[in-house]
Amino acid sequence: MVRLLSAVLSTAFIGAMLINPALAQNPCKEIGLDCRVLTAAEVTVFKELVLAVNALLPMPDAARYVPDGAIEVSNMPFVAETKIPEAVSVGRSWPAGCFPISPNNTLHFGYEAKAVQEKPADKTNDPLAAVQAMMAIMENKIELSVWLMPHPYLLNIEDGKIVEVPDQEAYNIEKSSEFLSWQTGDDHVMLNMIFGPRTAKEAETLNTDKPAPKFAPLKSIELIISGPKDEVAALHKRIDRQAFAALLGPVVM
Repeated sequence: MVRLLSAVLSTAFIGAMLINPALAQNPCKEIGLDCRVLTAAEVTVFKELVLAVNALLPMPDAARYVPDGAIEVSNMPFVAETKIPEAVSVGRSWPAGCFPISPNNTLHFGYEAKAVQEKPADKTNDPLAAVQAMMAIMENKIELSVWLMPHPYLLNIEDGKIVEVPDQEAYNIEKSSEFLSWQTGDDHVMLNMIFGPRTAKEAETLNTDKPAPKFAPLKSIELIISGPKDEVAALHKRIDRQAFAALLGPVVM
């Protein structure tokens, strides 16, 4: 819900910019001193990066799952923005350079089970049945979310100690200097995967106080897959970790 709201707000901002000449002339006005307009070359290469990430995401079995019907502005906000005539793409600045901001640095896809779609919650006069149908949809839904970041993934610090896995009940933990993954949940699970370096130094993840002239490299990727245990396990097996890792580094113009 939060991600969808962010996408809607982003689209609303673009719409306001198109009808407000002052905002169109200064699209960074509402963002921050470190903001700048992305060049045409930067827009092109980042769009290609988003599409490359999308191509690596596994899809559930089409015989049993269908897309949840979300529009492109929710699935791939940056790609959707590039299709709006006269829209201006902007980024904020980090120590490594300028980079698109949330939600434009995200991808999000949802899939619903065909079996529960056959019993839609809005087509019954029985309130209890409607609630059960809605719960069945949520329990069987699969979601894949990605965050692209121009800085190392930020770890938590609790009682002075670095916490790499934030959930004490996590299992299937795997980690190296450039990869971290863990899973939580029983029947409905959440799989977290972090590609790239991690840091406990918040300063490495904070924005600078002025626009960065160069475009930042892709430093880390966070991928979360949630859904029924067996479905998530099947998708997990199809993740090409080397392909994701290969996307890290400078974005070639």
